[in-house]
Amino acid sequence: MLGLLTVGFGLNLLDRQIINILSEPIKRDLGLADWQLGALSGLSFALLYSVAALPIARFADRSNRVRVIGIAILTWSAFTAATATATSFVQMLVLRIGVGIGEAGGAPPSQALIADSVSPGRRSGALAVFALGAPVGAAVGLIGGGILEGIIGWRWTMVCAGLPGLVIGALVLLTLRDERPKAAPASPSDPGLFASLGMLLRCRTFTLIALGGAFLSFCNYGAMAFAGSYYLRLHNTELEALGAQFGQQPLGIIGLGLGIFGASGGALGALVGGRLGDRFGQRDLRALALIPAIGSLLGTISYAVMFTVPSAALSLITFAVAAFFTSVWYGPGNLAMQRLAGPGAKAMALAVALFINSAVGLSFGPLLMGLASDLFAPALGEGEGLRAGILVGLTAGLLSSALYWLASRSVATEIEQAEGAAA
Repeated sequence: MLGLLTVGFGLNLLDRQIINILSEPIKRDLGLADWQLGALSGLSFALLYSVAALPIARFADRSNRVRVIGIAILTWSAFTAATATATSFVQMLVLRIGVGIGEAGGAPPSQALIADSVSPGRRSGALAVFALGAPVGAAVGLIGGGILEGIIGWRWTMVCAGLPGLVIGALVLLTLRDERPKAAPASPSDPGLFASLGMLLRCRTFTLIALGGAFLSFCNYGAMAFAGSYYLRLHNTELEALGAQFGQQPLGIIGLGLGIFGASGGALGALVGGRLGDRFGQRDLRALALIPAIGSLLGTISYAVMFTVPSAALSLITFAVAAFFTSVWYGPGNLAMQRLAGPGAKAMALAVALFINSAVGLSFGPLLMGLASDLFAPALGEGEGLRAGILVGLTAGLLSSALYWLASRSVATEIEQAEGAAA
């Protein structure tokens, strides 16, 4: 179960992120500005992704989670393949919204299913294994997208990105089972969707942790939305030389570098963060927030180095460090939010966190960095303007670290209260 759900989550990130490595070809083909690229990478995807996650998670908490997950994978995969048909910004926008609706039903029910199937002492580690799907899936998208675009073009590359999910979605539906007892129908005393949402947001620590993840995602999604364009605009000569050695176009080298270093660093960071959460979280619940706080701070510093060093090769290597530190929060952070929510609202809690993450990070990270790039470009040039826009946006990572640190001061007390009330 864990392996299949992790593959599904990997495809979630692959289909979400592949547009980033294809941004320059798409920009040239459709005649887009940087802010439109940012909107396609973030805002369009997040418009219904964040909103749909709430009712879907509420439904999943009271129904068959396997069915919800399988249908979600089939939906987002079909829309990903369909983006190959777009001939304008508006058409691409609508299709990306469809991808977002499908992906809204993926991660929260999957994480809730895993948490209910794994013993308490291993949950942070299991959630960290599930989180490996993010860096690995993103890496496959970056590597495959960069290489395939030079062979078959960006449109057929999008088709290739969507097809595997049709197989995985079918496998989820055919082979997995939700073993928990069937949830009873909602009674008049059960809190509804908005009441549940209000209960979670009134939990100060839950809100702080969710916002900490959102501002870290602002950095991650914003920087990755423009990483391919950044290298092509500022390091194209070096990339052409590297490409000549390996028989690749510059975009292929970018995809290989971002994919390999991002996957290795991100996977290691998720595993280390999960192990640290299991080890230190058992002794002191504050560790579930302090580990993400340290990761956000060091990850932000690493990103700043990545986008300022003069060498493309050194910059790509630095991405491994940034990916490591920005991935350590997955296990402890998600476990903290689930424990704060109590046993009856795990998927709902993660969907609320997803809503906040998408509304702040995914919606506005790429969009605002793109707007800043367009603002700086007349004075600094297209390449340096993009660099300046990215660096300004990275300051959100410092806010992320501060929010996690504030959460660490109350997380132990509020988890004990939530679990005591449930008992």
